[in-house]
Amino acid sequence: MVNRLVLLLMLCISPACWAYSSLTASVDANPVVANQSFVLTVIADDEVDANALDTTALQRQFTVVRNNVSRSTQIINFNTRRETRWQLVLIPKDTGTVTIPPLTADGLQSQPITLKVVADNAEAGQLATVFMKAGLNEHEVWLGQPVDYWVKLYLAAELQRGQLTEPQLANASVMQLGQDKNSNEVVNGRRYRVIERHYLVTPQQAGTLTLKGSDFSGDILKPGRSNDLFARSLSTPVQVMGSPLTLTVKQPPASFTEPWLVANAVSLSEQWNPQQLTVKVGDPITRIINLTAVGTSEAALPNLKLDYPKGLKSYPDKAERGDDPQGKEIVARLQQSTAIVASSAGEYTLPEIRVAWWNAKLNRKEYATLPARTLTVLPSEASASPAPASAPSQPEQAQPRQPQESSLWRYLSMLLALALVLTFIWGYRRQPTAAAVTVAPSPQPGPERGFTQAAQNNDLQRALKLLPAHLDGIRGPTPSLTQVRQQFPELAPELDRLQQARFGRQQHPAQTTELLRLVAAAQQKVQQNQQHLPELNPKA
Repeated sequence: MVNRLVLLLMLCISPACWAYSSLTASVDANPVVANQSFVLTVIADDEVDANALDTTALQRQFTVVRNNVSRSTQIINFNTRRETRWQLVLIPKDTGTVTIPPLTADGLQSQPITLKVVADNAEAGQLATVFMKAGLNEHEVWLGQPVDYWVKLYLAAELQRGQLTEPQLANASVMQLGQDKNSNEVVNGRRYRVIERHYLVTPQQAGTLTLKGSDFSGDILKPGRSNDLFARSLSTPVQVMGSPLTLTVKQPPASFTEPWLVANAVSLSEQWNPQQLTVKVGDPITRIINLTAVGTSEAALPNLKLDYPKGLKSYPDKAERGDDPQGKEIVARLQQSTAIVASSAGEYTLPEIRVAWWNAKLNRKEYATLPARTLTVLPSEASASPAPASAPSQPEQAQPRQPQESSLWRYLSMLLALALVLTFIWGYRRQPTAAAVTVAPSPQPGPERGFTQAAQNNDLQRALKLLPAHLDGIRGPTPSLTQVRQQFPELAPELDRLQQARFGRQQHPAQTTELLRLVAAAQQKVQQNQQHLPELNPKA
């Protein structure tokens, strides 16, 4: 008897006792809003294959965004219930009254649903739990002029997760401005949490363009308790499609022949290190020029063309660029640093710097300028040796002509001077020779030894300082590096390289081995030329 009861119980809870018998469909909202999603839920009262539901009929009037399939089994008082659930996130393609057609799965069919789709307007805030607003701060801009695209996401439910995509525009750069802003608004009596985001869209193509707006996809939590028999998650998926926007991009004016730069404001400034514009020959001075533009990106800033007069050597660093978002605008910056070294004394006029730009607010061409500067270069200490003092000139007085008396005195003076010289020579030869003990002075590093030692130790500053004295007199006077370049042109390229390493903003260790080799080669060449010179007084 017991065996029969157990067998009957097993038959009652077996899958055969609970057969697939119904397919139902329902929506989470009616009416729904255009460009915003709603959820169509289809439930089969048994375990059915996930691909059994045919959704082809939906694609004519709806965009199928997501299709989630879940299965569950529950046993209560020895009663087994199985369920297969499809959650389809749909976005209507048209407004008005539409019909969700019957759907089929394994031979069963759901009932059709009549759905009302309203336009995306003020009524949407009264109907939708989640909706978006978006726009452009300007609908007509110049080529390369950034435009602000803003989007606001309105949430009347708690957000479990979500993703907001950036707008899309062909041949344009898109950059998010700052962080998201959170606030609260009341729309038609309903309180919403608002997430606001801004994007900077810079078109690189002229014409009438269509910008695809941002899309939102995520999950929101349902308010209150769930009546779900299987205690599934209370979240529901949601999708909102951004509306397209039209943007007109104008070509630059034909009269603007300089590199195109459109902005709301542009300025030029400079800094000097040291600040005074008076230096000595060979001393470096650094010039830093800043180009700032409001309402454009750093990629649009042109390279600065800097011309320096002859006699000034310039060593520019790589220009530094950057963007700095400020509110709903962006500030672009370019910084150009240049080390300047004068090779000769004098006054040098640095020409005016001008950058042409188009004022987007006033629709006219303007210039950002830096005025001309005068740089005073004084002689270096090596070349500023004092001139020998000369006796003050006396005004010549008219003297009476005494040809015989003046000639006599001139001859007597010459004879006395000759006699004095011969007396000194005769006295020196008559001195007895004695072994004189001399004390050798302690060796002091002269210019030659000092330069060589500094170059071997890679002491660039000392090597360059001692080089003029080291080469002085070999091919002529070399009191400064400027004369070294003139007397030894083969050393000029290496001196430029070493000064770039010394005075450049991005300084790096310099090797003076090559300079030492070139100097030695130049000295050897001069010595060889002197050995091959013919004697001034050849012997007969």
